[in-house]
Amino acid sequence: MRVLGEQVRPLLESMGIAGPVQFVPLPGGANNRVFRVTHAGGEFVVKSYFQHPGDTRDRFGAERAFYELINAQDITSAPKLLGWVPEHRLGLFEFLPGRKMTPDEVSLGMVEQALVFLAQLNATRDHLAAAKVPIASEACFSVAEHLSTVERRVVRLDTIDPISTMDRDAVAFVAQELKPAWQCIRSRIESKVGSDSTSQLPRSNWCLSPSDFGFHNAMLAPDGRLRFFDFEYAGWDDPAKLACDFFCQPQLPVSLAQWDHFVITLARSLNSRETFPERARLLLDAYRLKWCCIMLNDFLLPSRARRDFAGLEDRTAHQLTKARAALRTVAQSSDCGTR
Repeated sequence: MRVLGEQVRPLLESMGIAGPVQFVPLPGGANNRVFRVTHAGGEFVVKSYFQHPGDTRDRFGAERAFYELINAQDITSAPKLLGWVPEHRLGLFEFLPGRKMTPDEVSLGMVEQALVFLAQLNATRDHLAAAKVPIASEACFSVAEHLSTVERRVVRLDTIDPISTMDRDAVAFVAQELKPAWQCIRSRIESKVGSDSTSQLPRSNWCLSPSDFGFHNAMLAPDGRLRFFDFEYAGWDDPAKLACDFFCQPQLPVSLAQWDHFVITLARSLNSRETFPERARLLLDAYRLKWCCIMLNDFLLPSRARRDFAGLEDRTAHQLTKARAALRTVAQSSDCGTR
């Protein structure tokens, strides 16, 4: 904590904050360290961004560009950015009172708040700050790219080192259940799109995406308003991917009963002239399987390093159980059954 205090102190002093400060770790971050900072004048949040040679994505740079766009447009559905310490990969944000949502609170009203945030973001598409926003992590601009993204996730699971019984169980699950389901889903999508799979989405049909967007990355304020955060993978992307990920993230799942309303409203706010809702529906099962792969990330070395950095205990058994259950749901909906 002492080192962190020394790193962030010049920024605090530039804001007129002097005297003792206290850093309290906040739970919930899977990739980074997040601290609540208290001092005589108030409270802030400091975020320390993870970096690993095996994962070259610039989480700090992506989130910095996205927050600067949000601040430039005075969008209030996210924490206010207070400053950066680039040399130490630190961000300082306002502290938001509130709590995480519970699954039973994922309602149409909450989905509407998410849609308003996305509409506000994409109303800034022509702003100067939007030009500085990078391509989103794992962005896809053709059906072939979407399928390749999932394929890479599946293939990456071949690197699980079977050093424990749990690791060996994961290896068997991937080989005997997940891979056959993926081959079935991929073949069905490819047969439907044919040669159009490589057609590129024009830039005019891209969207500004928070990426990894969902209620797991939101804070519910006492007044019932949501504040969204965690934009480390954010950037320009296909709105079909944004929609699929929003419904596939497993922590606070959104009912598919809200699917049509979500994609139609999002398309309207984007003034979309192309058929991204149809493309999103086509790709939905592929993304549901992608999230099965994400649940198994804890078995991969770079992800284990991130969890160690964030101070999380080993949770591989729980993640494998979740992945099994999620794949059963995918298999039932797609009729690509597992053994």
